[in-house]
Formats: sequence, C-alpha cells, structure tokens
Amino acid sequence: MPKVIILLLLITVLSSCGSLETKFAELQLGATRSDVARVMGPAPYKFTHEKVDAWRYAVIAGFGYCDYREFYIYRDSLIYKNVYHRASIAGCTAGLKDIDWKPVFAAVRDYDTKHPAENTESSSDDLVGQLQELNRMRESGALTEEEYQRAKEIILIQRD
Repeated sequence: MPKVIILLLLITVLSSCGSLETKFAELQLGATRSDVARVMGPAPYKFTHEKVDAWRYAVIAGFGYCDYREFYIYRDSLIYKNVYHRASIAGCTAGLKDIDWKPVFAAVRDYDTKHPAENTESSSDDLVGQLQELNRMRESGALTEEEYQRAKEIILIQRD
C-alpha cells in the first residue's frame, strides 16, 4: 500500500510539472490577459509595477525542486514570458526569485513602438479617472466638500 501511495504522489507531481510546461508553451506573446487566465487559471502570485502585471506560477517538480513560469501583461497583451527552476526545500513560495524588470521593460518599449496608437490614453478616460479618484477621496474623508468642489473645478477648467 505505501508503494502505491508513493507512486500516485510521484505521478501527480510529474504530471503537474508537465501540465505547467504545456500551458506555458501554449501561450504566445500577444495573447490577451483573458487568454492567460483561461489557460493558466488564477495566478497565485501577482504583482503590478509601472502598469505591468506579473503573473507567476509555481509547482513542485520533485523533492525540494520547483518549476516557475512567469507571464508579464501590459495593456492587456502578453509581452514577456520567463521560466526558471530552483531548489527550495521550504516550498515554492520561498523559492520565488526577485523579478528582473530590465527585460520586461525592454518588452514594454518594444510593444509601445509597435502599437503607438494604443500608447496614448484617451483624455476622456483620464478625466473620468481623475474625477472618480477625487470622489473616492471625498467619500473617504480625505477631502472636505469644499476642497472636493474646488479640485473638481480645477480639473474641469484644465480640460478646456
């Protein structure tokens, strides 16, 4: 019986590694955020830095050994992927490396060069965002009603 349990555990571990590898290969640069979520499932480790979302996945690939896959999403597009393996007897979370943002930001610059029309935000979207943020500040008590009205007026005057 113990041999059967060990065998089942080994099969589960090895199949999860292969599954992560297969899913990683399925996603090509340019895939959408929803494509990544559909194929990979929810990211257990998410970070956002300067408008880039880092989605990181990890599975145990053997005793004290983890397999890591990373996806970097910018403006709803997969712009960079990374893979690494690392020994970690404390679990995969402890084995996460610090993100090397240099190649990610190179991919951002490349994306912005190839998609210049998408690089500019709509001024109406910006206005709505500014007014929503202002309203949140008022509702949280960070601004009085008078401060809110004054700031709102300044934002609307600057728009004209």
